[in-house]
Amino acid sequence: AVLSGGVSAFVPPSHQRYSLPSASSEISTSLMKQQSIRTTNNRRLGPVFMASEKFEKIDDDDDVVIAFMDESGENGIDCYVDSYATVDGIEYTIGIPCDYTVALCYFEGDEQLVPIELDDSLMDDIFPIAEGIIEDEFGEELALLRTPQTLTLVGELEESEEEDGEDDDEFDDDMAESEEEVEILVSFEEDGQEYHLVRLLDPVLLVGRGGNENTRILLTPEESDIVMPKLEDMFMSYQE
Repeated sequence: AVLSGGVSAFVPPSHQRYSLPSASSEISTSLMKQQSIRTTNNRRLGPVFMASEKFEKIDDDDDVVIAFMDESGENGIDCYVDSYATVDGIEYTIGIPCDYTVALCYFEGDEQLVPIELDDSLMDDIFPIAEGIIEDEFGEELALLRTPQTLTLVGELEESEEEDGEDDDEFDDDMAESEEEVEILVSFEEDGQEYHLVRLLDPVLLVGRGGNENTRILLTPEESDIVMPKLEDMFMSYQE
């Protein structure tokens, strides 16, 4: 996928599955994969009460957008509201990023794709390079942002004509819980190491609390350790 000079254009979506660590285990904050808690299409909306806890799914047609901010309040990520949950008297908002969720990765070994953590010093070196490549290749059509919890790509990507969903269902049965499906978008080389900007094909959810009418504050790692297991149980109960 790499052209001469070390930079690739967008490659045809391969939908290859690599052993990419689960976001919920690697990022101990407010991010979790939606795949394992995907709701059914029975349109069952409204609150679900579980003792002192409450869960309410938002209608898919209600495109409510809220900015989920980091603790500093200076960096945020726009999300569509998916649902609300109350745990131990505190209301949490669950959102799906409005833009494409992406990651910068490199291969370790044959097919071990390793994501670069957002707070890693390597990200400080590699992100500006990837950001510049996107700007040079696509101008105003696409923009790579260093948003909280996950990198995002703003703009419109061309969807592959081969995407029909049937193969994905077959892969889902065999894929390990620790793996995520990714699509390699851009590849480049820096200091002898090849890096890849990949699109995360499994949707992710962000969890926030407090804030005001248009914002929420992303959970701290300590809050996440306490709240996430309860939220996942509530999702599973709602799905059933």
